[in-house]
Amino acid sequence: MQTNSYFINNRKRKNTMLIKQITFSLLLMLIGFTVSADETPLSLGAHFFALGNYDAAITEYKRFLFFHPDDARAGEAYRNIGLAYREQQLWEEAAAAMRLAVQRATNKTAKTERQLELAVTLIASKNYDIGLLELIKITMRNPTESHYRRALFLQGIAYLYQLRWEKARAALKHYARLQATATDSDAAELDARFDAAINAPRKSMKLAKLLSVILPGAGQVYTGNWADGLNAFVLNGALGFATVDAALDAHYVDAALWATALFLRYYQGNYYRAEKAAAAFNAQASRRAAEEILSYLTHVFAENR
Repeated sequence: MQTNSYFINNRKRKNTMLIKQITFSLLLMLIGFTVSADETPLSLGAHFFALGNYDAAITEYKRFLFFHPDDARAGEAYRNIGLAYREQQLWEEAAAAMRLAVQRATNKTAKTERQLELAVTLIASKNYDIGLLELIKITMRNPTESHYRRALFLQGIAYLYQLRWEKARAALKHYARLQATATDSDAAELDARFDAAINAPRKSMKLAKLLSVILPGAGQVYTGNWADGLNAFVLNGALGFATVDAALDAHYVDAALWATALFLRYYQGNYYRAEKAAAAFNAQASRRAAEEILSYLTHVFAENR
């Protein structure tokens, strides 16, 4: 009887220990599953982003935000969503996500970093004034020297794309002075390039229009657009000849139709297009000058972000 009682008690102890082990293992599995459930969307999002599968990355980050909207990592998830949209050049969605990332920043450094990324996105989407506003906010918040330099550089780029030469010069020269690797000759060269951009040859829109009023096509030729100039001259010449010829033959109705329906229309279009040609010439010259300055900055300053 005692032997049987011993085996029975021993078996009960073993069963109790087994139950405790199983319970403990289940608790560990549950805890591990909870952590994995939090981490998996973020890890998958980063994985898909690295592969260039931005839609899948956005889906995973949004999955994380759906289940954990108040998590401390929500701001970083919004930032990554914004970067994924930016890679796809979906500028409006990128800016919206990055604004949420800025709002969710938990410290000043993270907020400044995300505002700089937002400014880059706005500049890339040609929302220059809004981008400049974000950069001004950064400079007014007493940022670190590195952040201040980056904000100055981006301000200069935004002004450069707007062709606001003097403001771009001031921001970029200030940026150059703060660069440890910059020299006086670098600043002088930057000045020279801005002077060249400001003084680059440009065409007068009024003169282009006047030349085409006097002689159809002359305004286009003045801007260097020989093909359009020749086309305007031949077309208007032919229509003018047809109008005069009909009038000399006493076909006054035909002459009136040629003059009002065709000749005057193409004649007016001719000097309107001459103005446009001059504007396009000037815009191209300005863009070329801005690109040369950007190329110089990229070449000279290794740290330009």
